[in-house]
Amino acid sequence: MSKADYQLLNNYISILTEGVDNTENSTRPHWLDGKEAFTVHKFGEVHRYNLQEEFPISSVRKLFWQSCIDEILWIWQKKSNNIKDLNARIWDQWANKGEHADQEIGSIGKAYGYQLGKKTIVTKDGSKIDQVDSVLDTLKNNQGSRRILSNIYNFDDLHEMNLYPCVYSTTWQVEKGKLNLILNQRSHDTLSAGAWNVAQYAALLCMFAQVSGLKPGEMVHVVADSHCYDRHIPREFQVILRRCSLIQQRAYKYYFEDILKGENDVAVKHFMEVLEELEKNDFDIDFDKEFEKANAVAHDNNTDWFEYLEYVRKTPEMAVAKTLIQKMIAYPEVDKILGFKTPKLVLDPNVTNFYEFVSPRTYTGTDVTVENGEFVRDGKYVNNPNSSFKIEDYDPQNEGFEFDSPVPVAE
Repeated sequence: MSKADYQLLNNYISILTEGVDNTENSTRPHWLDGKEAFTVHKFGEVHRYNLQEEFPISSVRKLFWQSCIDEILWIWQKKSNNIKDLNARIWDQWANKGEHADQEIGSIGKAYGYQLGKKTIVTKDGSKIDQVDSVLDTLKNNQGSRRILSNIYNFDDLHEMNLYPCVYSTTWQVEKGKLNLILNQRSHDTLSAGAWNVAQYAALLCMFAQVSGLKPGEMVHVVADSHCYDRHIPREFQVILRRCSLIQQRAYKYYFEDILKGENDVAVKHFMEVLEELEKNDFDIDFDKEFEKANAVAHDNNTDWFEYLEYVRKTPEMAVAKTLIQKMIAYPEVDKILGFKTPKLVLDPNVTNFYEFVSPRTYTGTDVTVENGEFVRDGKYVNNPNSSFKIEDYDPQNEGFEFDSPVPVAE
């Protein structure tokens, strides 16, 4: 389990306990049954990740990291805006099935990879290069620059984008041989993409650092609107409850097994603080029982979601979770005592050119077509044995939690 897990959980808790709903305004997103998709949100969230300590990939929920990294390569390496070049189905709902006569089938419009691949930056010799090559060139040849940026929120082309960019700009800085990154995001659906964007841009930072002869440094994620959709409220609460239950189980188990032998005094002191927090609330909390209640609510679309949110805010389980997760952020050594591991991203050391990184995902077919209003693929997606990426000490299949039914998607 990574520190990024606790930061994600803390973000969930912060939104659910302190967030403001947007029910006073009409919304663009709607659920499949036609109802508006309202949110509870926080403005101006900032999260920091030190890549010298860990690779910030979350095991709170199952994260299909192969597709996660494949998407960032689709955008930054292939500079594509067509799902035919993407080894996943995550952009299907935004891709052209024929309704946009001016776009090729599978295109998401002039968004993301299209903007990065436009040759608009004029070099000293008068030639033009795109934003990706500009960043890579400057990182190699002018590391003291304070102008190493990318921005894909192009107002001239917004009307030709099937979805406006959520992650829209990067700012890079070299500091004492380390590469830092500021990632700006206008809108962040925390349940669906809370861990996804962090992991993929951390991977991009690692790739850019390697090909520039640098070490990965710090990634700062700045989010304007960090939100949870109304029908996701019980599901976010479930994730919090499941992880707190796991911490509780391990804390009791390892304490009674006398696991603290050999640990230093500070680590033991902090472990006991966590244990005492759980023990003093032992008769007031039942993470598992509250989890089942949240699960029942999540399956009932007649729920008054914000009335349920008020209930969640008053539960002793949420109060304990808030304190518990903050302690786990402050005491990373307790995480290790409980048996959680720190993930590490390993890149192929022989890759010195960004365009030579090989995706963890590949497609065995030849094309993507449209049939009866749906995309049809004549092959399947598989893990690539020649991938340039490996993640050590990470097993989302055993640690990552997933829901018993698909998470509803707002369109």
